[in-house]
Order: sequence, then structure tokens, then C-alpha cells
Amino acid sequence: MNIERMIENLARNIAKTVLNKKEKSSEKINLNQLGSTDILQIMLNRLVHEGNYNKAEDILFEELHKKGSEDIYKIAIEFYNSLLEKSDKELQEGNFTRAEIYQGLEDVKTIFEK
Repeated sequence: MNIERMIENLARNIAKTVLNKKEKSSEKINLNQLGSTDILQIMLNRLVHEGNYNKAEDILFEELHKKGSEDIYKIAIEFYNSLLEKSDKELQEGNFTRAEIYQGLEDVKTIFEK
């Protein structure tokens, strides 16, 4: 398998699994076209998948304080919604609580309203 095909497969898999994009057989995803918000979302999704909720939250708030854009706000809401779907056991294993989720949502709202 050549390098170009491997990169295309990687891009396709990233889009399918992390960005929840449907694959079209004729559509190619160019890694160079991923923006900073796409990369942030990929990082957060990976960290959540690994159970590193605190690290993901730290990165999220760092970006919120830097940019505070509507796109980052939407990513933050998606992040906390994904945590709300976790069981209490999963949250506990990741050293996180539901109270922290609700507090995080409030903090995001406060930052975005400024």
C-alpha cells in the first residue's frame, strides 16, 4: 500500500469516527483542510475515549480563553453532552463527576456571554 493511499484512509477514518461525517465513495478528505476547531474536536474526542476527561476539559478551557468563538462554544457543549452520556462508573474511573459537568457547562456559558 502506498503512502498516499494510507493517508487517504487515515483521513477517511478520522472523519468517519471522530467528526461523525458520512463517507461518500467519491469524496476524499484532505488533512490539510482540517481547521483548528476540527483538530480541537479530534483531540477532545480522543481524550474522552481514553477516559482523560480532566485533560480534555483543561484543553477546552484553554481554547475558550484564547479564542472564545461560537465554534469553540459548540464544541464545548458537545464535549459536556458526551460526558453526560457516560455512566457514573465511567466518570468515576476518569476522576470526574456529574457535578463537574454541570459546573463546566455553567463556566462555558459565563465565558461565552462575556
